[in-house]
Amino acid sequence: MDNMNDETLNKMVVMLADEMTKRIYGITKEESREELSFYADEDEDHCLGELARLMTLSNIYQEREEYEKCAAIKKHIDRINKTLDNL
Repeated sequence: MDNMNDETLNKMVVMLADEMTKRIYGITKEESREELSFYADEDEDHCLGELARLMTLSNIYQEREEYEKCAAIKKHIDRINKTLDNL
C-alpha cells in the first residue's frame, strides 16, 4: 500500500464503488451503468421527479438538523421551480 500513488488509489476507489453499486442494485457485469438511471420523456415530468427527490432530501436533512445542506438544496429547488414556471 505504501507504493500506491493518489491516481492508483482513486482508480481503486472508483472500481470498488462501482462494484458495490452493482451488488446493491443487483446489476450484472453485462449491464451498463446507464441502465441505473431513468429519464422521463418530457422535461416537465423530469423536473417534477427531481423536485420530489430534492424535497425528500431536504426533509431528511431537516430531521438531522443539517441546515447547510438544506440551504444548498433550496437553491436547486428554487431553480427547478423557475424552470417549471417557464415550461
